[in-house]
Formats: sequence, structure tokens, C-alpha cells
Amino acid sequence: MAKNFRQSQQNATENAVRRLAGRAAVRPVDAVPHGVPVALRSAQHVIVSNGRFEPFATPRVILVEWVISGEAAMMAQGRLHTFKPGHAAIYLPTDPLRFWAVAPRNEMCWFTVDGPLAEPLAMQLELHSGVYPSGPPPIQQIHEMMDLLTDHTIQGWRRASLLAIRVLYELADSIHAPQTPSAVRQVQHLVQQEFADPDLSVTTLAARLQYHRGAISRLFHRQTGVTIVDYIAQTRLQQSKALLQHTPEKVAQVARKCGFRDTAYFCRWFRAHTGFSPSHLRDASAK
Repeated sequence: MAKNFRQSQQNATENAVRRLAGRAAVRPVDAVPHGVPVALRSAQHVIVSNGRFEPFATPRVILVEWVISGEAAMMAQGRLHTFKPGHAAIYLPTDPLRFWAVAPRNEMCWFTVDGPLAEPLAMQLELHSGVYPSGPPPIQQIHEMMDLLTDHTIQGWRRASLLAIRVLYELADSIHAPQTPSAVRQVQHLVQQEFADPDLSVTTLAARLQYHRGAISRLFHRQTGVTIVDYIAQTRLQQSKALLQHTPEKVAQVARKCGFRDTAYFCRWFRAHTGFSPSHLRDASAK
């Protein structure tokens, strides 16, 4: 990792990170909207090359970033923090912005907030610059933020900002929750990394971690409030929605990428979880 980061940092002296694909939305005015004390400024879900992020034009923003695939690094409080999927990076205005994308191809999502009460809110939630275990990235919420930012009314900005505030609260809860046992974190990490494997199951996860199937199931449910089966399903559902809404890939390709060998079964499973077909979601997103 250190060698990769040094190489990335060396490349960044000449080239900033390049966006290869994805989507972004930014509030179209420089000033914080009147009557929105904590305002969503931007939201992005992108694939980028390795390199250094350029500083924001507006310096006093709070940024929260997740790596979906690849690897990244940030400098905060005089320390280098690296992070991969399963972690969130928080940047506060008290630290100069220094972010790097490390892998050749990195899929990331993030959002930023500003406003007169943004920094006091972060302080009250005890959020500090750094990298923290956080579980799956809130991809769907990020896309909702982008959609809401296209409504250039005060009501639109308020709805967008309320969603960002909710994600900040959920992140604070995740960070400050009692320490999760290592086995539970390992299950979460394996699911996030291997949800595309159709053979992924409670049995295979238990064998990987050398746990009894019943023991790891009870521990996971006690610590997270959901079963391992439900966690796998939630992860696959979140990823399939993102692929259907924001990529041109065919339903069969989406099914394979989300751990389903049979496209027809995937369509029935998707309808059972959402109430509509994959094609309906794609058509609705295209309007």
C-alpha cells in the first residue's frame, strides 16, 4: 500500500484525478440559500483515475466520502489515512483538503454540505476528520441527493439538505456505536466484496471464518439487527438498483454482477423486494 500510495502521490504532482465516468450534481449558486442553515452543496457517484483531488472552490465545506471499489487516502490531523470499501472518510474545514485516489480505477461516492450551522452540527455529532468503519456506502441516498439538487427551489434545497443531515446522523450512529465484534465486521466486508458470487451464503461465510453456522448467524443478528441472509439481499438490491438506474448494462448483466445465475429468477426476486420489475425501474429512471 505504501508503495502504491507513493507512486500515486508522485503521479499527482503532475496530474489531478480524472473522472472516467459517473454523475455529479452541484448547487448552482455560490451563496448558501437563505433559510437553509445546513445546506447540501454537492453529491457525486463517479469512477476516477488515480491522482490527487483538486481543492474545492468553496473551502468551508464538510465532505463525506466512500470508496465503492478501489482505494483512496486522505491527510487529516497530520496523519495519512488510507481507506477501502467499508469505510467512510470525513473532511472538515479545519483540515486542508488532501485526498488521493490510489488504484488505477476507483469507484467513489461523496457529498458535501455547508451553511452557518454545518460545522456546529458536525461538532455536536462528534464527527472529526479521519477514516472510520461505516458499512455499505449510501449509494441510493447519494443519487437521491443528486436528483433533489436539480430542483432549484428553496423547497428542493431543503429536502436535499434534510437527506444529507439524515445521512450524517446515521454515520455518527455507526461511528459511535459499541465496538462491533471482529467476526461481524469480517462478514460485512466479505459480503461487500463478494456479493457478485452466486455461491455466497451463510454456510460459506461461516466456513471462511471458521465459525459454526448458527453461532455466526446469532452473533451477526444480535449486533446488527438483521440476519446475514437479509444483509446479503440488501447489498445485492442496493447494487442492482444503482446499476439499473445509472448504467446501460442489460438486465442479464446486472443479474450476474449481483450474484444471480438466472435472469428470470433475478427479475422475480427484484419484484418481490421492490414491487416492480427491473425494466420498470430503468424506464422510470430514464424519464
